[in-house]
Amino acid sequence: MQRASATETNAQARLLVLVTGLFWLSQYAFTPYINPELERMGMSATFMGLVAGGYGLSQTLIRIPLGLWSDRMGRKKPFVVTGCALVALSAAGYLLFYSPGGFLISRILGGAAAASWVSFTVLFSALFPADEGPRRITQLNAANIAGRLAGYGLMALLLLVWNVRASFVASLAAGALALVLALNIKEERVPKKALGIRDMMKAAGNPYLMATSVLGILAMWVSFGSYNTFTVNVAMRLGAGQQDMSLLQIALLVPNTLSNIIIGRGSTRQTGAHYVVALGFLLAALYCLILPLVVNLAQLYALQVVGGVSATLTFAVLLGQCVRDTAPAQRSVAMGFFQAVYGIGMTLGPIVTGMMIDGLGFAMAFVGVAALALLSAVLSILLMKPKGTTSLPQPQ
Repeated sequence: MQRASATETNAQARLLVLVTGLFWLSQYAFTPYINPELERMGMSATFMGLVAGGYGLSQTLIRIPLGLWSDRMGRKKPFVVTGCALVALSAAGYLLFYSPGGFLISRILGGAAAASWVSFTVLFSALFPADEGPRRITQLNAANIAGRLAGYGLMALLLLVWNVRASFVASLAAGALALVLALNIKEERVPKKALGIRDMMKAAGNPYLMATSVLGILAMWVSFGSYNTFTVNVAMRLGAGQQDMSLLQIALLVPNTLSNIIIGRGSTRQTGAHYVVALGFLLAALYCLILPLVVNLAQLYALQVVGGVSATLTFAVLLGQCVRDTAPAQRSVAMGFFQAVYGIGMTLGPIVTGMMIDGLGFAMAFVGVAALALLSAVLSILLMKPKGTTSLPQPQ
């Protein structure tokens, strides 16, 4: 098959960037309002954690089979289209079944949609020469972040004239538009790869990949047990309005983005990735210890900055480091393994924290998450042994 012209390639790239932004807008526009709505319905923190954990569970179960299937097909577009359809269906589920059970099922569908993200990145990078891959993926990650910021900003405006259900309507509209646009993406079929579970297990046998994967689970456990799930509950107790819920997420995401850019240009020559990740976990512990002590929204907004930087220093660095000792031919498999297993932390983190909140209260629950973050900092030093000079990852 003839390679597309530069003009057509750029048009396809712009289309996929737009689809990506809409996809993540649809995924995140409503997330600050899930817990407030569940609390209004009389649900416990444990159930809120179960809903949040459902998002991680479906990703964990689906990512590896989906990756193997797409490699065997030699196609990525069908999985991008399916992801867009699922994210729209998830938003529709919230609106049609506005109940605790409806929220749980819809969040699980959203996680299944998120499992298609790897297909987005592979399809986008395939449009360009191989040596441009990292830079191009950074562009797609920028669209990811821009979509989330647009979703939060849009909700802050819509809530001036409408209620919380506007977030689910906006999510449905964005997901449906992403689906329509995704159908127009063109894809050149690539040779099928005969990858299987044996290849995945071979990659998983790499000690450094296993170490970073364990730390990835812990990083997601800490983040989804705190600022990605239950900080909004603290905000409600401080009298936060509906708009504040979106603005708090913006306060978390902006420093996350900026620190991603700064770190992406750095090197571990002086400090080492293990120290950077450990610092991220220490900041997460500080966040969790201070969170129960905040007395007003201004303090909470300031604390969100700490959470955003922490997320970059832990997870973004681990994402770039996980393939450090992996042979080039195995790197895509290794990355797939890492991205599949970190969902364990996304699943268990909010569920366990929710149970602790119900049993011990918010303060002790966050102390527990802080203790886990401190343990993770120590493990980072012990497990991530330096290996010469290693560049830090580009923003994810």
